[in-house]
Amino acid sequence: MRTRTFALVGLLAGIGVAAHARPAPDITYLPFASSDGRYKVLFPGPVKTETTDVKAGTGTLKLTLDSVQPTEGVIFMVTYLDTPDDVAKAPPGPRLDKIRDGNKGTDGKLLSEKEITVGVEKYPGRDLLIEKPAAVIRNRVVIAGNRLYQVMIQGPKELVTSKTADRFFDSFEVTK
Repeated sequence: MRTRTFALVGLLAGIGVAAHARPAPDITYLPFASSDGRYKVLFPGPVKTETTDVKAGTGTLKLTLDSVQPTEGVIFMVTYLDTPDDVAKAPPGPRLDKIRDGNKGTDGKLLSEKEITVGVEKYPGRDLLIEKPAAVIRNRVVIAGNRLYQVMIQGPKELVTSKTADRFFDSFEVTK
């Protein structure tokens, strides 16, 4: 339930989950491929998958959350949902702005933001680093057609900005 709350709040209204943990000293990554999600990534342990319905506009969207919590207060997560065609046709910039603002919420501080492209398809995206009162969130948002991905780590700044975190983000790949 805590994982679901984290992603929903991150997608829609900001993130406020406490994180007072130390980074795991020796993280061992395991390959994970989601055929439903059409992505692959290296996760630091066995993955827990949850789905939930999210109200959006006049409809409901299915949000899928794949996550690993290696230690208390540290979460590695990939979320995805499919947006309606009219939303998918909108320019990516304003869509990415909404995700950034939702992740930041009213109590967050944007520490860095960088426009990116992902994969040989050059899917538009944005790397975000957000400081919240009790945690730092690093988020890579990727728009691949109708699908919106968020690749996230929440935890102490030392972890979310480390080479260990880079490995997680760099391993993310949209598949077919």
